[in-house]
Amino acid sequence: MARRATVINAARQEPGQTVLVFDAGDSLLGQPVALQSEGAAIVEVMNAMGYDAMAVGRLDLSKGVGTVMQRAQEAQFAILSCNLVLKGTRDPILPAFTVLERDGLRFGILGVTEPEALQSPGVADVAEVLDPVEAVREALPDLQARADVVIVLSHLGLDIDRSLAAAVPGIDIIIGGRTRELLKKPEMVGDTIITQMGYDGEFVGRLDVTVTPAGRLDDPRVTLITLTPDVADDPALTSLVWRLKSAYGAPTPATS
Repeated sequence: MARRATVINAARQEPGQTVLVFDAGDSLLGQPVALQSEGAAIVEVMNAMGYDAMAVGRLDLSKGVGTVMQRAQEAQFAILSCNLVLKGTRDPILPAFTVLERDGLRFGILGVTEPEALQSPGVADVAEVLDPVEAVREALPDLQARADVVIVLSHLGLDIDRSLAAAVPGIDIIIGGRTRELLKKPEMVGDTIITQMGYDGEFVGRLDVTVTPAGRLDDPRVTLITLTPDVADDPALTSLVWRLKSAYGAPTPATS
C-alpha cells in the first residue's frame, strides 16, 4: 500500500495530467487486517490514497451486504454496482455510477458485479444480481447524458468485458478484474478500450489516453509499474498501515 501511494502521488505531480484512481473490485477483504476490520481498514487506506471509485466484486460481499453498505458510508470514494439490487424489488443497494468533473471534463464511472456474487454467504437471502450486460445497457443513457467520458469498472472477467463492449456501444473504457489478467497492451473492441492489471496489488496499472477536442479517446497506452522494493514507501501511508495493523493485532516493526 505504501509503495502504491508513492506511485500515485508521483503521477499527480506530473504537469498536465488528469489522474483518476480506480479499483475493479475484490479489494475490501482478504488479508488478516482486512478481514478483522471487515474491510474498514482497507477503506481508510484507500481514503488516504485518494481513490476515486471502485466496483463491488464477490469477495467484497464475503461479510454480507450490510457490511458493504457500511463501508460505502465510510468511503470518501464511490463504491459502485449497477446490478446489485435488493431481492424482489430491483432497488439499488449501491449507486450505479458517479460523475467526476476534472479539468473541464466530466468522467462517468459505472460499476458492475459478477452474478457469482450471489454465492457469497447470505447475499442471496437479501439481494439479486441482475444480468450485467442488460444492467449496463439500461444505466448507460443516463450516464452518457451526464458525462464526456464513460468508464466501466467491471468485475465480470475479461471474456465478458469483451462481450459487454461489443453488445453495448458507448463505453469508452472498461477497467476489468476477476480473471486476474495482466494486459500489457490495451485491447480494443469497437471504440472501447479494455484493460486489466493483474491482482493482489502486485502492480499499479497506468492507462494513459488523450481526449481530443471532439471527445474521442486516442493513443491508449499501458504502463505496468511493479511494486518492488526499489519503489520507496510513502511515509504517511506507512504510518497509517502500521497503526491499523497494531489496532487489529498485527506485529509492529521493531525500533532501536
